[in-house]
Amino acid sequence: MAERPWAPSTQDLALMTAVIRDVARAHRLTIADTDDFGQTVHLKLVQRNYDAFAKFRGDSSLRTYLTVVVTRVLFDWRNARYGKWRPSAAATRLGPHAVRLDRWMNRDGHTEREAVELAHQATGIAPEALRAMAAGLPRRPKHRVLNENHLRLAPSQAFRDPVEADERRLRARQARRALQQAYRQLPVDEQRLLALRYQARMSVREISETLHTDQKALYRQFDRVVSKLRAALREHSATDFTASA
Repeated sequence: MAERPWAPSTQDLALMTAVIRDVARAHRLTIADTDDFGQTVHLKLVQRNYDAFAKFRGDSSLRTYLTVVVTRVLFDWRNARYGKWRPSAAATRLGPHAVRLDRWMNRDGHTEREAVELAHQATGIAPEALRAMAAGLPRRPKHRVLNENHLRLAPSQAFRDPVEADERRLRARQARRALQQAYRQLPVDEQRLLALRYQARMSVREISETLHTDQKALYRQFDRVVSKLRAALREHSATDFTASA
């Protein structure tokens, strides 16, 4: 018999969203990476019938337990997106404390000062010794995700007015921000539905079967959610037009 899926409450999902935000902030994810990572976490939870909640035994607070769960997902997500992180040869030669500094600075994005302070708190080693150790570590360039527009060469394209192109990019960026803000203001269950539909590319029927929800009711809910987002974009466009007039 298939395992009966766990039915998390609205409070459970809100706590999970808060934990995802805290973990992303602690590991210095960009806004775009935070959104992508959050959707990945929620999708994994749905696919596993929310077994993370079902396995909670109360040995710690639920927030602490979920932080451990989400952090493990983060490591897998980051390895899949950027490749498995390994310490530099210089850090390996200098020993485990240098490896820790290397990880905090080159993987997690901390400044040298922050990494030294973290290492001092964790080990008690004098900050001067840690700074000398950090100075001997190479700095790696930050990962940058390129989209297809960066990789496409089109020398035969007609000339495009750079000012007009900048204005279009600015309007598109402002519209995306307005849409992201409207998305974050949605209830957690509506955010989850949008992530399943448009990020995971699941059909309404598949979502209905996964969540054990009436399919017709889901269509009506999607209509309401999309209407909210469209209204937010219309309001943004009207405000932008008024400000420009």
